Order: sequence, then C-alpha cells, then structure tokens
Amino acid sequence: MTWRDPLPQAGPDTFWGALEPPDRQALAGAGALCSYPRPATLCREGEAADGVFVLYGGLVEVFRADSSGNRTVLTRRGAGEIVGDMAAVDGGPVSATVQVLRQVRALVVPAVRFAALCREHPRIAWPVLTNAVARLRDSDLHRHQHRLDTRRRTVQCLLELARAESRSGELVTIRLTQRELADMVLASLVSVTRVLEELRRRGVVSTGRGRIQVRVPALRAVLDESAR
Repeated sequence: MTWRDPLPQAGPDTFWGALEPPDRQALAGAGALCSYPRPATLCREGEAADGVFVLYGGLVEVFRADSSGNRTVLTRRGAGEIVGDMAAVDGGPVSATVQVLRQVRALVVPAVRFAALCREHPRIAWPVLTNAVARLRDSDLHRHQHRLDTRRRTVQCLLELARAESRSGELVTIRLTQRELADMVLASLVSVTRVLEELRRRGVVSTGRGRIQVRVPALRAVLDESAR
C-alpha cells in the first residue's frame, strides 16, 4: 500500500516540515497514530520519557510547576512540532509537562526507537538538533526579555502565541486568560491588563472571556515601534 503523508503541508520551520519524504515515512513506520482529547497530559515533568510525539493536529501547552503547583507556561506547540524528543535522546527525565489544549492527533514513537532512528537516519537527527538549538535560543531570548519593559514582553508573547495558533493567519484568536498571559510574561496581572487596554484602544487586539484576538500585522508594527 502506498504511504500517504498525514501532514504534507507542514511549514518548513516545523520539525515535520524539515524532514524529507523518505524520512517522514521511516518515522511514521516506527510509531502509531493516536488521538488525545483536552485536557490529556502527553508527558509529565520529572518522569521518564515513554514516547516522542509528533503533532499532526491540535495544540498543546508546555509548562513547569513549582512545589506549590504554580505554573510557568513556557510555550505552545501545534501541527508539525515535536515534544518529548530531548528526553528520548539523552535518556533524562522530561523537563516540562505537556498538556492538550485542543484535541491532538499525533504520531507516537517509543523513546528508545526514536533514539535509534536518530542514529540510523542523520536527516532525522538534524531537525531534532536544530529544534533543540531553537529552544535554547528562545530560552536565552526570554531571559533577555525580562530586562525589557512589560509592554514589549507582552507584545512579543502575543506574537509567539499567535504564530503557534496559525502560521499564516492575520487575525488570530488565542485561547487563554489574561491571568495566563501575565504568567507567561512573568509580570503582574495589573501591568499586563494595562498593556492590553492600550492595544484594544489602538484596535490591535480584542478580548473576551478566555480569549484574545490579535491582528498580527498591527501587533508587529507595535513591536517595531518599541524597538526604535
């Protein structure tokens, strides 16, 4: 039977989009297709990695929690992205919890098999490496952003979230509360609310219960202004 790519239009900046068709097929042959409803947990911080998840659809949130249960949301990932790969490669525990925000369809590859595939197929290992480097750069960028004002950090965070929701949309709805946004920005709710009020007045965002709608080009223009 001819193999059919489940995500042929994956963006070139995603893990799946960076793979050549033969490598996609090899990876697909090593795993199983699974579905996960909200709010299923794909992997949990501190636990061993059972599998690697290549997202074919849906949206997940990646977060860490302290001993009191307070969450720090690190990022959101959607179609074409991969989670659980770093723990599978180095054999260490999972570094963050991954929870489903919107029903996920994913290829699940056992961690041991995924590590073996990376050794056998350098063209699979390379996107894994570039993804790891990108996350390291993001981590460095976020540390740098903490020196920036809350307004700019909030705008940058909204742009990242909009990109996770839709890589090409100009009007994007992000499902999260203002409290959750403040936690991601690492700023007070009052400070973030003030930024959102300004952006609403300018027609850049609109807000509702548990959602923020973003006009991406206009938001980029606001970010450009603050960089001058």
